[in-house]
Amino acid sequence: RRARSLRGPATVPRGAPTSAPARRRPRPELRCLRVARGFAMSGKREAPAAPARFEALLLDMDGVLAEVSESFRAAILGTAKAFGAQVTVADVVAAKAAGGANNDWVLTHNLVRAKLGSTADGITYEQVKAKFEELYQGNPARGVPGLCETETLICEAALLEELGRRTGGKMAIVTGRPRGDCMKFLKTHGLTHLFDVHVCMEDGPPKPDPFPCAEAIRQLGVAPAACLMVGDTPDDVRSARAAGCSGLGVRLPHDYARAVLAGDAGGDAMLDSLRGAGAIDVITPGLMGLLNYFPREAAAPMANGNGAGGPSAKRARTAAEGEARVGEAARHTKETQISCRVDLDGTGKADVNTGLGFLDHMLSALAKHSRMDITLHCSGDLEVDDHHTAEDCGLALGEAFDKALGTRKGIARWGFALCPLDEALSRAVVDISSRPHSVVDLGFRREMIGTISTEMLTHVLESFASAARICLHVHLMHGDNDHHKAESGFKAVAVAVRAAVALDAGAGVPSTKGVLA
Repeated sequence: RRARSLRGPATVPRGAPTSAPARRRPRPELRCLRVARGFAMSGKREAPAAPARFEALLLDMDGVLAEVSESFRAAILGTAKAFGAQVTVADVVAAKAAGGANNDWVLTHNLVRAKLGSTADGITYEQVKAKFEELYQGNPARGVPGLCETETLICEAALLEELGRRTGGKMAIVTGRPRGDCMKFLKTHGLTHLFDVHVCMEDGPPKPDPFPCAEAIRQLGVAPAACLMVGDTPDDVRSARAAGCSGLGVRLPHDYARAVLAGDAGGDAMLDSLRGAGAIDVITPGLMGLLNYFPREAAAPMANGNGAGGPSAKRARTAAEGEARVGEAARHTKETQISCRVDLDGTGKADVNTGLGFLDHMLSALAKHSRMDITLHCSGDLEVDDHHTAEDCGLALGEAFDKALGTRKGIARWGFALCPLDEALSRAVVDISSRPHSVVDLGFRREMIGTISTEMLTHVLESFASAARICLHVHLMHGDNDHHKAESGFKAVAVAVRAAVALDAGAGVPSTKGVLA
């Protein structure tokens, strides 16, 4: 599950023998790592020179936003198997790295023919396409889920909100998916308000043709040289370069994780292929590296004056700039409906209703002792269990907190606290580092406290830290009663957060890097 959050003239069919998507899987602990920059370019011509700053961002969907190793890739393998062909993950990766394999239906048909040879002569493209869609879409009318249901959001929604602010809303989806599949993914993960431009399969020739990128650039109304296209295949990069913009590669989560475990994070066939296609850089999964290409100081104002657009993106400027530090976030998924508002300079007021009584108690304590005003309302699928509700409440709270912090200038940055509750004593340390990380150990022994599982109390803090982009360590020093352990832990976090967000007019940017992006 996510640390929570989708294919060209208009009549070109989804499977026309040209090209479109397929992609991979998230590894949250790898999201903030980046591949070393500055490699030598190769290819037939130089990549377009990068401008002083990029103004617009084009994003492929599969493997960039959508984790699809268990959907599209699994559908390729499953379809091939149904026709008696033993296709492997390595076969798929090699085909993608070679380029010209951007349509999964065509790719699957080609792989089946390559594996079976002359015995595949009776297997038509339409048969392969039908089987692929049967596996991917499922049969909702009969209650049969499709592999599409396994797709998750690779990056944090809060990061996309921030990129929306920094680009002034000039962001587009450039995908080989059919429009319906594209919009379904965006809606499922609450991202529709961030993207007004969607170039999909039905719109024109697929990548590596320049049309998809050129059409997105045209609709955004910006110069090609001011655009950055992010994709996970060489076809994405070639399309960008042919359209006159810069191409940035991104590693696939599942493949990158495998490379790390094998001790070779710096090289594989796809990485070499992205470089060979002329990518100006290759970043690791999660898109955190994009912040370097869209510095906050360069961000353009939104037309509606409301950040990334819509109520979920509303954010006031920082108190260091003479404005209130307030952030709002909303999460609307099939599992939860959440609205959240955080005022860092409040009085500790809490208006919390998650449907989980003990979690309400903990979040109210967090508000009280951090002096933040927290409003959080959630309607979740508690008939399933407490997981989705608790996790998404932590994520929404973190997103609102992140927006309230604004530029992260003029703050103390660090906070430390030891808080007891009778026999229980907990320590919390906070670093507003913009590098999400958490270590939480409250030593619970019981399975439940009230109607929430103790494991989810830990996960709420982890989810909060991830979406808030902070480093958080919380440890139980000693204690016996699990209620006391939890409460002392949340109170320690509250006091540490209060210290970390405290205004310090002389601090400037509290980092030797000069930025806390």
